[in-house]
Amino acid sequence: MTSDQSKKPKRVAVIYHYFAHYREPVVNELIKNSKHHYEFLAGVHSFDSGIKLIDHFPDNRFRKASCCFIGPFLIQVGAIKAALGTRYDTLILLGNSKWPTTWLAAILAKLRGKHVLFWSHGWLEKESGLKGWFRNTFYKRAHALLLYGHRSKCIGIESGFNPDNIHVIYNSLDCKLQDSAREKLGPDDRQITRKKLFGENAENPILVNVTRLHKYKKIDMLIELAALLKERSVPVNILVVGEGPHKEKLERLAKERGVNAVFTGALYDELEIGRMLNASDLAVMPGPVGLLAMHALAYGVLVVSNNNFNTQMPEFESINPGVTGDFFETDNLQSLANVVERMLKDQPSFEQRCANTREIIERFYNPVSQRVLIDRAVDGHPADDRFNADLRSYKNTNP
Repeated sequence: MTSDQSKKPKRVAVIYHYFAHYREPVVNELIKNSKHHYEFLAGVHSFDSGIKLIDHFPDNRFRKASCCFIGPFLIQVGAIKAALGTRYDTLILLGNSKWPTTWLAAILAKLRGKHVLFWSHGWLEKESGLKGWFRNTFYKRAHALLLYGHRSKCIGIESGFNPDNIHVIYNSLDCKLQDSAREKLGPDDRQITRKKLFGENAENPILVNVTRLHKYKKIDMLIELAALLKERSVPVNILVVGEGPHKEKLERLAKERGVNAVFTGALYDELEIGRMLNASDLAVMPGPVGLLAMHALAYGVLVVSNNNFNTQMPEFESINPGVTGDFFETDNLQSLANVVERMLKDQPSFEQRCANTREIIERFYNPVSQRVLIDRAVDGHPADDRFNADLRSYKNTNP
């Protein structure tokens, strides 16, 4: 793409099945601060996932593109219309290879001369055989990929993809709202909250988890961890923030195992979530860590998760052992207990933890960095990991 073309503002359609509430900050960043004109096309319900959706898009940038599932296959006619029409010159499609209309929209858009990008987790592991061929054939329908992490990019390169076409754009929560919440948490708030949650056990370390309560998150292992640490004379409290189909089973298990556990249910107010994290000592995710890592690190809480990177979410890359957290051997309760016990014993000061954890959020995992990196891909620039490495904090100037 020529420099003149890259300077020209694009009309971009970002097409998802729905837009989860946590994406609102990056959506707003793209709408308000990009040189390009982004519009967001999606359905208006979350298909019984229980995920809260964005309820307001500035400047009338949302356009309904209804979709339905037939088994695992998504059908979204609006994606086809966006590919064929003249309103957009660039399409960013959620890169799910099981969705027939995504294949068709990408093919038609390229035939119409449009720039096509897939926004995706990408590769979890290098795949072979028919499965690998199918995924790689799908990703080749796009001009470029927008991935969450560098490990996935490395696997893509090993699979024969041009590194210039694989952009790492990370993930983000509302960092500025988190900054505001932290400023509202007074010096006594930590102890007050701990006392309110756990009463006479408030001095015991608090292990926190913020997530949807599904079986694959393995929160039952967190309960078993607390029981094992109790046997080791290291009593801890368990704090679980979230809703989900596994909640009642987890509450029963905690009671059966004699574990001090509080289940708050879902919290959407950032100040309340921040208060829970601010009161905690470690964030522990036995399953794939996901957004919990970013949320905890923003409040100075170190993160522990499993070391099976073939099944991890890309946010695991924010965990730097010895700096922002650590890993344990997957599904090994003794290993998890050893890591947690060591970290509780050897934690640096709260001030040092905050400095370590917030740096990675302020440079990489924030909406401003995401907007800059997405804009570069839309401009047609080659992916540049050195550019990523030099990203500056959103708190100073835009990268």
